[in-house]
Amino acid sequence: MPLVQEGRARRARSQSDERSALAAAYREGLGVACITIICDGGGTRIVPGEYKLGAEHEIQARWWCRRAEDAERVASQAAERLRRRLTSEGTRSLGALATKDSLSPACDAVLAAAQRLNIALRSDDELAEEALLVAARVDAEMQKLQQSGGLKSVNKAYRDYRLTAAERGERAMRYDDWMRKYRENLVRQAACALRDV
Repeated sequence: MPLVQEGRARRARSQSDERSALAAAYREGLGVACITIICDGGGTRIVPGEYKLGAEHEIQARWWCRRAEDAERVASQAAERLRRRLTSEGTRSLGALATKDSLSPACDAVLAAAQRLNIALRSDDELAEEALLVAARVDAEMQKLQQSGGLKSVNKAYRDYRLTAAERGERAMRYDDWMRKYRENLVRQAACALRDV
């Protein structure tokens, strides 16, 4: 691969990683819980909460709601609805739904359960877009602070962090990496403020 293409690919991965980190910080700040549809050797499953993936697991779809209890209720009812559908179709188990063809019935089951329980769901993409909007506002505010000299306290915080790391004998993060974490934390804090709105 030519160096130019390699550099572009590396930047694209870095931007994708940064967007994922911002979305994760935003979700954490909001305190949302998820409902996940996964496929593995056992077939298609609907599970509440963030599922720890092994090599054999693949996330097919994921939605978020405000409370863990709601995620459990939606996942439970959706799984039951999917089981009933399989039984009516003469399929013996969820393991028979191990293909991408099973995604649509599973998604339909989750959405129907959420509607029946009157629980609002948000997709990964919706939350990622919201996170990017919050990050853009954070960036605009930081730009204003930089122009007015207001980032002195942030730069001092980095110096203090670097000195503390050196005293402990730890390797300090580069300034760009530290600022990325700082930005994620600001997005997390903004999401926390939105939690009760």
